[in-house]
Amino acid sequence: MTAQLGEDRSFDVVYTSIGTVWWLNDLDVWAAQVAALLRPGGVFYIRDGHPAMYALDERQQDLVSMYRYFPNGNAQAWDVEGSYVGEGSVDNRRTYEFPHPVSEVLQALIGAGLDLVWIDEGKTLPWRFSTFMVEREDGDFELPEDQREVMPLTFTAVARKRG
Repeated sequence: MTAQLGEDRSFDVVYTSIGTVWWLNDLDVWAAQVAALLRPGGVFYIRDGHPAMYALDERQQDLVSMYRYFPNGNAQAWDVEGSYVGEGSVDNRRTYEFPHPVSEVLQALIGAGLDLVWIDEGKTLPWRFSTFMVEREDGDFELPEDQREVMPLTFTAVARKRG
């Protein structure tokens, strides 16, 4: 990574947003790339959908697990009609995602030489994961009131590069 960016191309902050790690099959490679981008003392920030939520059947009207939470080396595959970025359809409808529990994400960061400094699990999402979710006044979505204490929807972690 450094060879591509040049020796002076390191950063104080690296950020990954919701929907990042589920497309990747090898989190150790990802975490090593994150660490390579950080200056010593630099901070990495990730906020992503919680893998427990991604195990839910989004077509149900209640919290029903359907998909794997734990990895087994194989991607889960779906055919989708459109794109999550807007209206319309796509030519290539097959999508592949790799389940990664929170522990795997955090262990990859630790293994890459980063120190965890903060972890949180959240109750809101910036998109409607399932039709039974409730839209809030701020535009985010949450579970119905009787389920809000049952399932995390996001996780957030902050890690610092040693040095």
